[in-house]
Parts: sequence; C-alpha cells; structure tokens
Amino acid sequence: MKLHRIIIFCSFILIALSSKAQETNEDKNKTKFKLQFDYLSNYAYNGRVDSIKSPYQTTSATLNLANGLYFTGAANYLMANGQHRFDFFELDLGYDYSIGKKISGQIYGTKYFYSGNANLLNGNITSDIGASLNYDLVFLQFNNNLDLFFSNASDFQYTPGIEKTIEIKDGKGTWNITPGVYGNFSSINYYESEVNRSLNALKGPKGKLANTNVSSINSTTTVNKPGFTFLDIECTIPVSYEFENWTFSLTPTLAMPKNPIYTTSLVTTTSTTGTKSVFNYNSTPYSERNLKNTFFIQLGLSYTF
Repeated sequence: MKLHRIIIFCSFILIALSSKAQETNEDKNKTKFKLQFDYLSNYAYNGRVDSIKSPYQTTSATLNLANGLYFTGAANYLMANGQHRFDFFELDLGYDYSIGKKISGQIYGTKYFYSGNANLLNGNITSDIGASLNYDLVFLQFNNNLDLFFSNASDFQYTPGIEKTIEIKDGKGTWNITPGVYGNFSSINYYESEVNRSLNALKGPKGKLANTNVSSINSTTTVNKPGFTFLDIECTIPVSYEFENWTFSLTPTLAMPKNPIYTTSLVTTTSTTGTKSVFNYNSTPYSERNLKNTFFIQLGLSYTF
C-alpha cells in the first residue's frame, strides 16, 4: 500500500473514531489551543547522541478539538556551537481516546521536514504512523507505543514502559510528578540509510573530491546484524506545575543505550579514466562502538487558551 494511501486511510479512521467519542468530564469537552516553548539540552534517539552536543529550542502549537482530534505543528531550532538554524519541522494529526476508566491512548500520524544541513541519526525518517495504549493498574500505569516509521525502508518500533503520576495540590496550582522507565525495541533500517547518506554527502552538486583523478565515490552501507533490536532503556522523572492556564515542566532523562549497531560499507571509486575499485571497511561510528549513558533535560513552558 502506498504511503499516501496509508495516511488517507488512517485519517478516515481518526475522523470516524472522533465522531463516536463521548467524554464524561466537562473540561475535556472544550476545544483548546496550546502554545508551548521547550528547551532540550541534547538530542538523543534510541539512546544515541551525536558526537557534538545538539541542544534544541522547540516552538509548538496544538489545537485540541472537543471530539478528541488534535493538530500540532512544531519548529525545532538547533543551538549547537557554530550551528544555529531551524533543523527540522513536524506536523501531527492525532486522536485521544479512552475506553472506560482504565484504558486510554492515542492514534497519530507525523510528517517530518528537514533542512538541507540536518544531520540527525533519524534524519531519513520522513513520516510516522503509530498508536499508544495505556492501562491503569492503580498502583502504576502500563504504557505501550507502536510506531511504523517510513524512510528508504520502513521500520517498526515498540516502546513499553511503566510510570506512576503523583499529584500534589498546593491551593493555587497542581504539581505532577511522574517517574517512569521505558524500553525501545526497533528494526534499524533507518540507521543503515542514515549512515549511507552521510558517507555519500560528496555526491551533491557542491561536493568536491580531494583527488582530481577520481570522478566519483559511492558507498553502500549494511548493518551487520539487522532485525528487531533492543536499543535502550530510559529512566525519566517529569515534573510539572499547572497554575491557571500556565504549565511549567522539567523532564530529566537518563538514556542507557544497548546492543551497538555495527555497519560495513562497500565503497566504489571510479577514476576519470573509468577504472573502478571496490573495498569494504568498518563504517561503525566511534560513538556507536563506545556506547555511553546520556543524561539530558527538557524544560517547557506552555499557555493554554
């Protein structure tokens, strides 16, 4: 099935579900608009980070309709040393649902847009379709996320986790503290395509080869052990304070990457005379061969109209 057909099909499902949505909480029956500003100290994906620290400032706007549908647009501005630019943008369409008092979740789709200079590990992922299902066990909540990512080849990711929200009212506002532990399991086609894209960066019209006797260099990268892989564990303690229409949040996270992803690249060099030479080499980045735990924080401020 073509990607645009999948997106259209899922959109019809969201609309059909939202037409049947029934909320018993009066506050949830209101259409709301939220403007949010976030600062992320370092960008991580499945426990992996760039060798250069990549902090981001994100501005997002969300429209939540009374029937459960929501629309979000986000702009992510890179604030790394020597690099200041809007790196990528996101458009989201989703639906919040609940089944009784125990089950809740979302169905969603996301489209990504990257700048020409973006160098994200997941920078070849163009879109995402997914769903979450959360079950309240009273003493904790069991969460499940399923995602289908699209790049040169599709990837399936499963993220289970447990968390518990502690609510404290101080008379003026409400504190929410939600410690949680999550795991990320995913196929890794996105990683293979991103390493391949990075190695072929000189193929662009502005690229210049150091050796004038070489007309082209092409690289093809493969993951040594492809398939569904346990990639990382993330421990997090989001803390938020809600006061009237304002929400302040702090989310510290410790990401512990697992199972290094080793890659081998086949490089084909063509000389100006037409002679070709081929060789294999280990293209696994140093950071992947020496995985380390990463700690980062996210600060947020939002206002709901």
